[in-house]
Amino acid sequence: MTNLESRGRCDMCLSRRHFLGAGLGGFFAYAMRHRAGDLFAQEGAKAKACIVLWMEGGPSQLDTFDPKPGHANGGPTKAIETAAKGVRIAASLPRVAAQMKRLSIVRSLNSAEGEHQRAQYLLHTGHPFIEGVAHPSTGAVVSKEAGGAVTIPRYVSIGQPGFGPAFLGQEHGPFALENPQTALEMLRKLDSKRGRFQLAQELGREFEKSHEDGLLKLRDGLMERTAALLDTAFPKAIDLSQEPDEVRDRYGRGGFGAGCLVARRLVEAGVRFVEVSLGGWDTHQDNFNAVGRLCGALDPAFSALVEDLEKRGLLDSTMVMWMGEFGRTPAINADTGRDHFPRAFSAVVGGGGLAGGRVIGETNAGGMEIARDPVSVADLFATVFDRFGFDHAKKYRGEGGTVVKMTEGGTPVKALF
Repeated sequence: MTNLESRGRCDMCLSRRHFLGAGLGGFFAYAMRHRAGDLFAQEGAKAKACIVLWMEGGPSQLDTFDPKPGHANGGPTKAIETAAKGVRIAASLPRVAAQMKRLSIVRSLNSAEGEHQRAQYLLHTGHPFIEGVAHPSTGAVVSKEAGGAVTIPRYVSIGQPGFGPAFLGQEHGPFALENPQTALEMLRKLDSKRGRFQLAQELGREFEKSHEDGLLKLRDGLMERTAALLDTAFPKAIDLSQEPDEVRDRYGRGGFGAGCLVARRLVEAGVRFVEVSLGGWDTHQDNFNAVGRLCGALDPAFSALVEDLEKRGLLDSTMVMWMGEFGRTPAINADTGRDHFPRAFSAVVGGGGLAGGRVIGETNAGGMEIARDPVSVADLFATVFDRFGFDHAKKYRGEGGTVVKMTEGGTPVKALF
C-alpha cells in the first residue's frame, strides 16, 4: 500500500472477510455511546446532507455532460435537449435530462492531477496530496462540523472503503458498506447473538481485574457499540425489502441503483454524507460502448434519486453531486478510447441550496480548453462547505502540529447559489 493510500483510505470495509477482523473497529467507531442529538444543528446551513455519486476511474465529459456532436472529438455521442432550457447532455442520459431543472453542470472544473490515486485524493479532500500531510475527506469534515451527537454513522461509503478522516478521528471516518445486503445479513446475525455478547462481558469481568490490557476494554466497547447500533434506524435504512418493487425498478436492479436507493434511505434516517461508487470509467479502450453500458446504470439511479428527494421534500436540504477524479481526453485514441484529462472536465450538482438548470463554465468547440469561468477543485469544495454553513477558511491543527485548512484557497461559486 502506498503512503497516499494509507493516509487517504479507510480499509475497514464491511465485508464477510473483514467484518470480524480489521473492519470491526471501523464499523463500531460510529455507534458511539451517546444519546441522539440535534443532527441538523448548524445555524444558517442550507444543506443538511450530501450524496456523492462517485464515478471511479474518471468519466468522459464529452460522452455525458459536455457533448460535442459534429466535432471529430465528439465521436458518435449525440446530444439531447433537457428540461432546462438551452442545456444539452448526452443522449444516453434521457432520464437525467428530465431532471436538469433541479441540477446544474460545472463544465470548467480543472486540476493538475492526472494520476488516479493523486486525483482521487484531491477530489475527496479538496487538497493536493503532500507527503507527510494528511487531509480529512469531505465526508469526515461534514461529520465533524455538523454538530450534535448521534448513534448512527454520519458518513457512509457504498461500494468502496471510502477516504478517511485523517486527524479528525475515526468516529468521523467512513462506515463502509461493500454490499448493503451483506451488511444487513451480518447485522441480523449479530442481533441474534446479542445475548452471547452480554454473557461474555459478565464472564470476563473477573478476568479483567487481573489483566489491564487495553484490548479488553476495546472488546467491551465494541460489544456495547454493537448493541447501540442495532437499536437505531440504521439496519432498517439499508433493508431494501422495505421498498416496493416499482421503486426498486426505477432505480435499477444493479448494485449502483441499489446503492442510490440506500443512500436516499440513509439520508432519511439522519446520515449526513453518503458516497455511492460506480466503477469502470477508466475507458482507455472501447470508450463509447463502455460509457453506454455505464450510463445504463447511471441514468435510472441518478434520476430516480433526484426525483425522490424532490417528492419527499428533501432536495432543498440534500446536496447531490456527480463527479470523478478527472475527465477524459477530447481526442480519441487508437483504441477508440479516451485517456486521462484533468485540464477541463465536468461535475454535476444540485439541491442543498444550489441552483438547478444552470451551466457554469464552458469548454471550446473541441473540448480541449476552458473557454470561460474556470472552477478549481478548491472552489467546488468551498461551495459545498458554504452551503452547509461551514467556514471554508477554517484551519485545523493536524498531525504533528501542522496547520491544515478546510479548503486550500477556494472561493464559493456564487453562480450556483
